[in-house]
Amino acid sequence: MKSIHFPVSQRVSQIISIILHPFIMVLLTFGIILFFNRPVSGWTWIYMGIIIIATVLLPFIQVFFMKKKGKTASLDIPERERRSAPFIQGVLNYFLALVILWIFEAPKPVLILMWAYLFNTLIAIIITYYWKVSIHGMAIGGPIACLGYLISPHIYWFLLLLPLITYSRVSLKAHTPMQVITGFLLGFVLTFIQFKMMLPL
Repeated sequence: MKSIHFPVSQRVSQIISIILHPFIMVLLTFGIILFFNRPVSGWTWIYMGIIIIATVLLPFIQVFFMKKKGKTASLDIPERERRSAPFIQGVLNYFLALVILWIFEAPKPVLILMWAYLFNTLIAIIITYYWKVSIHGMAIGGPIACLGYLISPHIYWFLLLLPLITYSRVSLKAHTPMQVITGFLLGFVLTFIQFKMMLPL
């Protein structure tokens, strides 16, 4: 069996895309909020477990079975018309997680961020009916807005990741530059506004 060799630039793009994958970004962001400069308790791990199930485990299972049944070519769901179902399921996951986290009295920033994921995904669903906005872009822009607002404005320097993720997604032929930039800016602006409204500092 012949091995498949990808150009170096494409391998680099794939690595960037994996490192900045929405699943990784969501866990990193919630993890920082829960564990950064806060006392860690058993509840902290319960909150994180709920978040992992709602934002990574359940979405991964759904997309995995979509791919297994031949309904999508990859776990990124490159087909625009196939994205609505997992996005809608994602909204339901976020809503249930938000309710459970609220009942268990999770920290307010965690609740706001979960709400932001829910709301931003609803916006993505609407846009996806007409255009293939980049979820990778949204998944990076949102966390930067959240962490920059909550922890330090210095985190806004990570906005410089925009050219990197744009290069990656365009090189992999997953999106056009405008789709990535729009997703990135939407994620950032929507998340920033929601934190500004719900948690004025």
